[in-house]
Amino acid sequence: MLTDVEHNHYAREVFTMRTIPRKQSMLEKGLEIIELLAEAGRPMTVAEISKTLKMPRPTVYRLIQPLEDRGYVSRTTSRNEYTLWLKCLHLGEIVRNSMELRRLAYPFMQDLRDEVGLAVHLVIRDQTEAVYVEKVESHHPVRLFTQIGRRVPLHVTACPRVLLAYRSDDEIEEYLANISMVKYTSTTVADPETLWNCINAIRQNGYSVAFGELEPKTAAVAVPIFDYRGVVVASLSVAGPEWYFEPAELNHLVRSLRSCAHNISQGIGYNGGKNVQ
Repeated sequence: MLTDVEHNHYAREVFTMRTIPRKQSMLEKGLEIIELLAEAGRPMTVAEISKTLKMPRPTVYRLIQPLEDRGYVSRTTSRNEYTLWLKCLHLGEIVRNSMELRRLAYPFMQDLRDEVGLAVHLVIRDQTEAVYVEKVESHHPVRLFTQIGRRVPLHVTACPRVLLAYRSDDEIEEYLANISMVKYTSTTVADPETLWNCINAIRQNGYSVAFGELEPKTAAVAVPIFDYRGVVVASLSVAGPEWYFEPAELNHLVRSLRSCAHNISQGIGYNGGKNVQ
């Protein structure tokens, strides 16, 4: 129970929070520029952006430069105008594809979870990272800390490494030249030689296994998902406490994963043979 003094103090704080505008961050101002260009549907000059957003021109110039450098906006050659550019299209395509894939995959992932009793993950690639776009929790009391939206380097653990393994050798070498192989746990693959051994095993066997690379005493096994072109566009994994991944159980998990991944792949147009051996 609040005293009268405490209640009045609390009321003043709430009133202040509601009536005094919060100062916009530079990130919010940058997003305002992107949203304005999207709504306008045409190139705009700095003067137009400044007038519409009631933002000083020097601020617009300061904000729009990194957006241009990163490919979110582009300056037209004929006039000093700016328009949305390919990075926005790229992000939109990732969102659209992941939403369609999630909708299609989710019922199959639920069936797989019910069959094997483990958490099921759906992961896609975004440049040098893997993004967890869907998850079906296990029914077991021991839960993993993975969550939708989590980003992990492509060389770390089973699902991301499948996405990396099906890139070309040149792309993998370029990836290695531009990232730092950070260790999350004592068993994280963190050197190129070991990674290449893992990649060759994935290419030969068609699946990836990892033990304790993101969280100690956990394990995961993953397989690829193919689109209508036969290109790997996602990976599917089951994950849980490491004691569920004894060699005697691994073959069963891989067969179940492959069957589920094949169903999802067929749903997005893949017409290759079913490989559940």
